[in-house]
Amino acid sequence: MFFRKSDSQGANENCPRIQDILGKITVNEQSSIRLSAEKVVYFDPFGIKEAPHDADMIFITHPHFDHFSPEDIGKVRKDDTVFIAPASAAADISKVCPNEALPVLLEPGDARTVCGIPVEAVPAYNVNKAFHPKKNGWLGYVVTVCGVRIYAAGDTDATDEAKRVKCDVALLPIGGTYTMTAKEARELAKSLSPAAAIPIHYGSVVGSQSDYDVFAKGLDIAVKKL
Repeated sequence: MFFRKSDSQGANENCPRIQDILGKITVNEQSSIRLSAEKVVYFDPFGIKEAPHDADMIFITHPHFDHFSPEDIGKVRKDDTVFIAPASAAADISKVCPNEALPVLLEPGDARTVCGIPVEAVPAYNVNKAFHPKKNGWLGYVVTVCGVRIYAAGDTDATDEAKRVKCDVALLPIGGTYTMTAKEARELAKSLSPAAAIPIHYGSVVGSQSDYDVFAKGLDIAVKKL
């Protein structure tokens, strides 16, 4: 389901490439995202009902239970799945990543091409609460597939680094408590000005379905609902 305030936002929103990519992004629960373009990519698999074992790449933003779930990782991983994670979470990742398949460990600000996919590591942290300290080095990611830049923000507030991200599609947490609120996420989306936004991290562990309405209100970009 998409929300649009107007149809005059510019060419980007109506680009068939963007619309095609949006159809390849699904959000399972919380920040559990699946992207099936070029590669099958998961971000923070959580609440996975089936066991497709189809992940080419698994990105972990940080080791909290609703973002790093060994049980759910086991449902989507293959023998050759490549893991990408914060360097500070190396000990946690070692629990799910066998020695013969070393993870790609990134520091905030790193940029790397992994499995042919350009990856940028964006700091993800709180500015007015203590759940996700900046010193932990936890991450959001920008991945570029089919020429489209997709920002999976992780658990973050509207930080200075987040405001500098260049992206075509922004997946932003809106549930508050542990992340930015729906209103704060809406303002971040306005400043990023992507072609489309997908709210995450609401309606399950924290936040409610009404947060979507708060987030989407007044946005002049396409908004995809869970």
